[in-house]
Amino acid sequence: MDIVKVDPKKPDKKVIERAAAVIRNGGVVAYPTDTAYGLAVDAVNEHAIGKLFIIKRRVQKPLPVIIGSLEMLNTIATVATAEHALIKKYWPGPLTIIFKKKETVPPFLTLGLPTIGARMPDSPVALALAKAAGKPLTSTSANISGKGNCYTAECVNHMFSAQDAQPDLLLDAGELPEVP
Repeated sequence: MDIVKVDPKKPDKKVIERAAAVIRNGGVVAYPTDTAYGLAVDAVNEHAIGKLFIIKRRVQKPLPVIIGSLEMLNTIATVATAEHALIKKYWPGPLTIIFKKKETVPPFLTLGLPTIGARMPDSPVALALAKAAGKPLTSTSANISGKGNCYTAECVNHMFSAQDAQPDLLLDAGELPEVP
């Protein structure tokens, strides 16, 4: 796993573009969000989702996504009036909202459910990454299923270092504040 330092408040465009390229090529990136470190893959790439499940040793269950803009949200979800009010009040931020998914959302992302969980994070790195990748990204925690969340890059590195399947790139933004 390659590790690259990133400023959590003012991420370098070259670092973000490198990570976005990994994602566009079907890779997995561990990245800081506004809550904990997460794992990002292209949310509509079935191969990348499969790789993510292997890395996390996760029993298949629906994956939430992050978006970089409301326009991006509109490509995957139908937004009702009540949801607009939640978006206005809580985004960007840690609230994942459940939307009716559009027909264009691949069933493997939501495991065939008619809904999709999405959020717009209050993290310059996560927002820049979603925008640079140009598509919704997975927003699952950077850990092996059943293990605790990681709030440091060291934790992420340690979490996956003993297994063959690892993220391709880790964006190290230092220690994140733990969100209850």
